[in-house]
Amino acid sequence: MSDPLIDQLTNDLKPVQPLRNISLWQHCSACLILAIALILSVLGIRPDWLQAIQGGALLWKPAIFFLTLSGSMLLVTDISRPAGKIKPVHFVPLLLALAILIWRLTSAKIDFASLDSYSAYICLSVITSGGAMVMGMVWLFWLRKTATPHPALLGSLAGVSAGSLVAAAYSLHCNQDAGIYVSVYYILPIFLLSLAGGILGRSKLKW
Repeated sequence: MSDPLIDQLTNDLKPVQPLRNISLWQHCSACLILAIALILSVLGIRPDWLQAIQGGALLWKPAIFFLTLSGSMLLVTDISRPAGKIKPVHFVPLLLALAILIWRLTSAKIDFASLDSYSAYICLSVITSGGAMVMGMVWLFWLRKTATPHPALLGSLAGVSAGSLVAAAYSLHCNQDAGIYVSVYYILPIFLLSLAGGILGRSKLKW
């Protein structure tokens, strides 16, 4: 026999889909494909793509940001639930990305002249604006459903993921391969998105 009071209290309740990690990976994969398609259709692939493949630039540069994207997303899934804890093995992709970047910085003389380039403004604007849009979509469709014990960290990692996703796509167009250029004009917008995500996460991802 049902209880009228319980029936009244539960009458307006609606079932909620459980938070699934696969949904985050699917959403980010779709965003990555869309970002690559937009950048290549609007800006085009780098004009020296064949030489870049032979020299490795079209491999190691996207790899930095694919690895950063993978590592940060793994950490996001680690702490998206109340009992979630960071798994140390999930830092491996981030460490590999850092190792590649350090290798590029130390393998040749630092070319500060590469920093004075018109393409730098395009790089900064594309990664920052594109990353902000990706983070907004991820926030809407996945992050706001989380219940993390570390809201600021989760927001910050979301910013890293979004920025790295767009940076990976943009690297297919950019022909600036100096390690110092990548360190400044790719890492700076990712850092800014991470900072913004951390600030927003502290206030918006509390539960």
